[in-house]
Amino acid sequence: MRGSRSRAGWPTPRAGQLTGGSYTLPSSTPGYRFHAELTGRWQEVPAARLHHDPRAAATHHALETARAAARLYPLGEHQAAQAHINTRLGAGADLNDAPVRLLWAEVALTATTEDLAAATTLERRLHEEALNEQSRRRRQEEAEELHQALAATPTLTLAYWLTHHPEATGSDAIAAVNRLAQQITDHAPGHAWVQTARLLQSFVEQLDTDQRANLVESLAQIVTRYDQPRLAEDLRAITTRTAFPNGRASQEPPGPQTAAH
Repeated sequence: MRGSRSRAGWPTPRAGQLTGGSYTLPSSTPGYRFHAELTGRWQEVPAARLHHDPRAAATHHALETARAAARLYPLGEHQAAQAHINTRLGAGADLNDAPVRLLWAEVALTATTEDLAAATTLERRLHEEALNEQSRRRRQEEAEELHQALAATPTLTLAYWLTHHPEATGSDAIAAVNRLAQQITDHAPGHAWVQTARLLQSFVEQLDTDQRANLVESLAQIVTRYDQPRLAEDLRAITTRTAFPNGRASQEPPGPQTAAH
């Protein structure tokens, strides 16, 4: 029991230091924690029912505040985490669930050299994995968009192939388009474009150089009507950067003619 009371009849408020010692606080780096040293002072608030252990209550409040801020930072940013924590603890606060006031508190954060090196390696690996996953999702989305476009627009199949593989225009292109059509047919056998694509294969195989150039221009006009002007420009560029000797695409980019020996 307390032996002294204030004039108002309340026991004299107690005050003191926070519970000392070393603690650990979570970081945002999985599996790694900050080492923390906590200091500070607390004071009791007059109330009808006093807390049995106000020092423990004040210490708990300070640690919970520190944990909430520390887990926002990776292990390598212990100085930034310490500044954030001490900014919040330095203002003091009245506890909501106990008649205790935290006057001030301060945390000193540290991390071992070994932990910092291991955490840096882990964070780099996690970052690379996130980039790879993002790239994988982007490629999958592009593949799905292409699949839908090819299924919806028959002529886009041949246009896409001519744009991305001008060196293969000819019998090689016909075989490639045939394989592409067959693969997509396995997943969407009901689309009418498959039959159309096969007819186009037979048609293109019979064309000479000028006729194929005319086909490219026709395809360019068609894709323009589908609001694809850049694809149309790419198609037209095929006829200017690729030669068609003997009905087959040149295997080398255009360049100076070599004199015959």
